[in-house]
Amino acid sequence: MKIFVMRHGEAEVIAKTDKDRRLTEYGRKQTFAQGEWLKNYIKSTALSFDHILVSPYQRALETFEQVNNQFEGTLQSNLEIWEGITPYGSAELVAGYLSVLKNQGIESVLIISHLPLVGEIIAELYGKRNPISFYPATLVQVDWKEGKGEIVSYHYPPEML
Repeated sequence: MKIFVMRHGEAEVIAKTDKDRRLTEYGRKQTFAQGEWLKNYIKSTALSFDHILVSPYQRALETFEQVNNQFEGTLQSNLEIWEGITPYGSAELVAGYLSVLKNQGIESVLIISHLPLVGEIIAELYGKRNPISFYPATLVQVDWKEGKGEIVSYHYPPEML
């Protein structure tokens, strides 16, 4: 299974609740640029996303919207908004759900979530301490076979390169 884990873009610091925090203008630009990179990468590798898991928090939903704009809206049909990937979700629960999806024939997944969970998901799938710094809008690809993952690539937003 090919799993792409993305942290949401830069978000405002203050909002009514943490769930309501929106992307900043800069965060929208970051995620739009990452969506463009992802679309080109997917096209060059002949992959597609069978399933997309997005946190219900506003900044994650807006990140998905920017990425989906690059894919001309085609990702919407495979979208699942899941409470299990909010900031303090369980990486073990995510891995278990990915196993269920894999058993259902899902071969590629995009996850859009938050710190600290994104790093914990990579550590859970990779089987080691997470070696990736998850700056806003960072994207990591893991090939996951038989419960063990290998980090294939990671891509930071343009200003981080």
